[in-house]
Amino acid sequence: MAVDEKALLRKLDRYIMPFICVSYLMNVLDRVNLGNAATLNNNVSGASMNASLGLTGIQYNIAVSLFFLPYSLLEFPSNLFLKYFTPSLWIGRIMISWGIVATCTAFVTNFGGLLACRLILGCMEAGFFPGVLMYLCFWYKPSERATRMSIFAASVALAGATSGLIATGISYMNSAAGLKGWQWLFIIEGIPSVLVGIVILLFMPNYPETAKFLTPEEKAFAIERIGPYAPKGTDKHFDSKQAKKAFGDPWFWVYAIHYFFVTASINAFGYFAPKIVVGLGFSGAIAQAMTIPPNAFAFLLIIGNSVHSDYTHERMGHVVFGQCVIALGYLLLAVVTSNWGVRYLGVMLIACSNVAIIPFIAHRTRTVAGSTGTGLATGGMIAFANLSGIAAPYMFPDSAAPNYQWGNWVIFSFQGIAILLSGVIWWKYGSGSDYDDSVLDKPAVEEEDAEPPAAAGKDKATPEEAKAEGVAAAAA
Repeated sequence: MAVDEKALLRKLDRYIMPFICVSYLMNVLDRVNLGNAATLNNNVSGASMNASLGLTGIQYNIAVSLFFLPYSLLEFPSNLFLKYFTPSLWIGRIMISWGIVATCTAFVTNFGGLLACRLILGCMEAGFFPGVLMYLCFWYKPSERATRMSIFAASVALAGATSGLIATGISYMNSAAGLKGWQWLFIIEGIPSVLVGIVILLFMPNYPETAKFLTPEEKAFAIERIGPYAPKGTDKHFDSKQAKKAFGDPWFWVYAIHYFFVTASINAFGYFAPKIVVGLGFSGAIAQAMTIPPNAFAFLLIIGNSVHSDYTHERMGHVVFGQCVIALGYLLLAVVTSNWGVRYLGVMLIACSNVAIIPFIAHRTRTVAGSTGTGLATGGMIAFANLSGIAAPYMFPDSAAPNYQWGNWVIFSFQGIAILLSGVIWWKYGSGSDYDDSVLDKPAVEEEDAEPPAAAGKDKATPEEAKAEGVAAAAA
């Protein structure tokens, strides 16, 4: 019986996307709540995190940047572990680990304790973002990825709005049970990550080959439809040929440098948006609430741009559009120093950093093949780009408050360079959304090299599933 592709796609979305969206929402809440904690209850003497821990000078900036050192280094090989241990086990483990560390941050009492928690958090959280991106490549065609990536990446904006909303409510819990408001923030946003991680570990499907919610016919078609270049659960855990091709390609560095410049905007906004809003003249619960509209606006624009990118099968034009939006936001913040309305518009625009990033990542995944190639090319690019998180905090020191003009000018210039690099990539690889046969080597199919997925108990293949995998291999 023929499989309806549209019906199958809707089925995949129902079973895959809820896990991804909720997990990424938890991820961003736990990673950037440091910015909310720094300003929470700042209208009450001694109640904010900075005041409670006695942070002075650039100590807050150091706490922000230290996270990215282990985070970047450990992201590079993470996708290889994801393939070896299976996505559900690896992503679930990451979530449980970071949730525990984030919750423990509520009980630090000094600058040293905060640094220790941030360092461990970077270790525990590394690999989540590239892992989720690779996971989606197991299930979706390149022309379908931008929409799905945007749905979970828009969780960055949703998390920003939710974090502001939660922080607004938690600000009224200051001194409850003897804890400051910022301590409650870490507890309330940390524990759910542990619970969601357990759910993902137990219930998230790993690969089409072993998905229990698919019929044998649907499994065979789901594998066939993504094409010969897409990563698959039956791929070798490590393919040295693909690894050499990924690292030996000089365009790896062009993509990585481009992504570095754009990611600097995300890192700056995530940790310093609350401080920029405070610089507009707001404080306390109102300052937290004023971070909600920019994130809500970004949520809509991220999804809209990516859906249109998939609909038109075009990538780089949508990337450049997003970069122009970000650049305009930083330009307004750098030039306008007194009109709070114009500066607030700038904040709304710089909240849209993922508008450019998602079509760009989707474009990158069409230029690499196989599990090892996809995992290393995307994981390496993201690892390198997150080094910007080490530098970004020092662009916004307290001494530059409330306008932070130097930091705004630097990131504006970053966007200009990224736009130029977009043009170079456009010239080299075009702007389509499908795999490019002219630059990819079709993976060899050798029975002795194929390794089955390291399946969790819930995904163990039945005889019927093994038969379906044989049908899929023949179709390929």
